[in-house]
Amino acid sequence: MALDLKELGLTQEELQERVVERICDTLLDGTGTDDYGEEHADLSPWRERLDGLVRQRIDAKVEEMACREVLPRVGEMIEGLVLHRTNEWGEKKGGHLTFIEYLVQRAEAYLREPVTRDGKRPDSYSGATQERIAHMVDQHLHDAIEKAMKEAVRTANDAIVAGLAETVKMKLEEIAKGLRVAVEVKR
Repeated sequence: MALDLKELGLTQEELQERVVERICDTLLDGTGTDDYGEEHADLSPWRERLDGLVRQRIDAKVEEMACREVLPRVGEMIEGLVLHRTNEWGEKKGGHLTFIEYLVQRAEAYLREPVTRDGKRPDSYSGATQERIAHMVDQHLHDAIEKAMKEAVRTANDAIVAGLAETVKMKLEEIAKGLRVAVEVKR
């Protein structure tokens, strides 16, 4: 006895949709049965790859929108930001500063801050010996001189090694020329 789709109440299109949906669910969800007949639900490699591609696409779109819409607005807000000095209770005191003026003052204060020989803030065990900018210049010069000296030593070593190798080679050739090999047979 053969069954007809019409008897089941399905059309060919509905059956195709159900089959395609079932195949997609199986491939993307990774549901299935293991060797013992128990169902499991692991993400399939296809699903993981698809999720990764979707995530990349969303990230790219969000970044594009942020660059186009948000960042220019943030720049405008920073340039127009005005800061007011306050006392410990939050009451305004003194004049106001733009954000750029504030940044310049903070950078200047940071560079003029007294530091130890190691470039750290002084504590109760060590006192300040110089300003941070002086320490930074000294450190930069030290690094540049150290790099130059290492390069000079390496170049000198290369020249010395090459000269020694050539001298040793010449001396070994002289010794080899001066040697006589004699073979004696004992009876």
